[in-house]
Amino acid sequence: MLNRRLFSKSLILSLSFLSMGHAPWGQWQVYRMRHMLILSVIEDEKSYPFSKIIINSLEETLPEARARPARARGFRRVYNLLSTDQMPLVVLSKDVALSLLFGNGVFSEFTPINMNLVYDFGDMVLLARPKMPDSHTWRITDAIIRSSKFDNIVNNTEIPIHNGSKIRFTNLPMPDEPKDDEELEDSPL
Repeated sequence: MLNRRLFSKSLILSLSFLSMGHAPWGQWQVYRMRHMLILSVIEDEKSYPFSKIIINSLEETLPEARARPARARGFRRVYNLLSTDQMPLVVLSKDVALSLLFGNGVFSEFTPINMNLVYDFGDMVLLARPKMPDSHTWRITDAIIRSSKFDNIVNNTEIPIHNGSKIRFTNLPMPDEPKDDEELEDSPL
């Protein structure tokens, strides 16, 4: 009887250790490091289809970024991913983006999040977290400008432009890549 109990307990313990080794979270982090994910949200109906247009554009002009869409279920999830710096890029309708920045409208129950404009498409905007390296946003902005899918739209919102995008809009050369090895490892660009 004692041997059965010992066997059962050791079996349960070893199965729990094995199951922890196959958790998908580690692979998700690797996927995020290798691909430039552009976040959208189901509740903003235009954001996901538009993110796929941006991604198709980037595949033509910046294929090394390996851009992929990422879709959140709701605004709460978008807020959590952006506020914890898990996702650096998001495409939203302009009114939704403004409510994210000012903590009103659909984001009224959350504190405002500091985001910068990468590109203004008119009704839609591509935003980045401010800590995204200038060279990365410069390259994204350059790829969108060179793409045949979009017209140049001038920033006409109160969203501050990311420094890398601002440098590209003024036709200055790309800023130097970040020197920090860790920052380079976490980026598909």
